[in-house]
Amino acid sequence: MILEKEATRRNTRSRLWAGLVCVGAALALFVADAGACVPAKLPMGAKGPGLCYGAEVWLEPTLGGRTLEQQFDFYRTPSTAPTPLIVWAHPNGMSKALAEDSPMYQALVVPALRAGFSFASVEFRHPVTNDALPNSDTDPRVPHFDLAYALQFIRGNADALNIDKRNVFFVGQSRGSLAVWTALQDDMRDPDSPDPIARQSTRVNAVYAVNAQTTYSGAEFANRFLIAGDRAKFIAAFNQQHPKHDQFGSAIGSVNAGVKADPPVRLIYDSPEVGRLLSLEEMSKRDPIHYPDFGPALCRAYAKAFGSSAHCTYDADTRYEADAIAAYAGYVDFFKRYIRPGAASP
Repeated sequence: MILEKEATRRNTRSRLWAGLVCVGAALALFVADAGACVPAKLPMGAKGPGLCYGAEVWLEPTLGGRTLEQQFDFYRTPSTAPTPLIVWAHPNGMSKALAEDSPMYQALVVPALRAGFSFASVEFRHPVTNDALPNSDTDPRVPHFDLAYALQFIRGNADALNIDKRNVFFVGQSRGSLAVWTALQDDMRDPDSPDPIARQSTRVNAVYAVNAQTTYSGAEFANRFLIAGDRAKFIAAFNQQHPKHDQFGSAIGSVNAGVKADPPVRLIYDSPEVGRLLSLEEMSKRDPIHYPDFGPALCRAYAKAFGSSAHCTYDADTRYEADAIAAYAGYVDFFKRYIRPGAASP
C-alpha cells in the first residue's frame, strides 16, 4: 500500500541497472488454475469484492508469489440514476483490496462515494512487473491490456452496476500508472465484434496518477533523463533484463490531440522536479521508478500536441512523501470538472 512504498523504493534503487522494474526469474512462473473465475453477465445490483472480468490467473512477484485473478471490487454509491465511475489501479506491493479502516480507503473510496461516484478497484497484470509471464497464444498484447479489458467488462455491465458509461475516470499510483498508458491509447473497442464486451470503449474522461511512470521504455528513459555518455550502458542493461522491452510502450509517445483527443491528466510526485540530465551515478542515488521528471515530460508532450499546458498538470513536492495520503486530496474535485452532463448512455 502507499504507506509501504518507501521500503519498496529503497529496494528498487539498488537495482537501477537491471531496469526500471526488476522481476525475479524464480517468481516469474505462470499458474494455470482450473478454478479461476469465469467472467459472466453480472446480476442487477451487483457489488462487493471479487467480481470477475477475465479468466487469467498468475503468481504476483510483488506480493510474494501470491495467486491473483482478473477481478475487481465494486463500491456502489446509492442512486436511482446511473452514476459516474472511478477505476483504481493500485501500486506494487498492494492488491485491489481496500480495507474500510485503511488510510487508502479513506483517501480514495470515501470521497468518491460522498461525491456520488461509484468506485471499482481492479486487479491487473503489468507490462513490466509481470513481463516474465507468457503472453496469451491468442492475444499477444497481454499483460498490457488488463485495465482496458476490465473497463470494457464494467461498461458492458453498466446496467447491473448502475454506472454512466460516458463518465468513467482512472486513478492510479506507481504500478497503477498503467492507467495513464491505457487512457492515452486509441480506443481499443471492436465495433464489429460479436462479443458485446469487446464492443465497449476503453476511453476515459480524465486521469489522476501518483508517482506515475510515463514511459516503460528503458531507451526513452535514458534519452530523456540521462547524460548522453551514460545512455548506452543503461539501455543495454535494461534490454538484457527485459527481452520484451519493445512491447512496453510509452504514454509520452502516445499523446494525441486528434479527433478523439487524449483526456486531461493530473500527476503528483513526492519529490521535486530535477530539471536536468543526470549521470548513472547520480540516478543511482534516486528513485528511477517514481522519477519526478516523468510528469513534466508527459506535460511537455501534451503542450506540444494541444498547444496548451491546460490538459496536463503536475505537482512534484516532498510534502507528499511526508504525508502520502495528501497526494489524493482533491482528486475527486478534479474529476468533477470533466463530468459530461445529460442522460446516461443506454
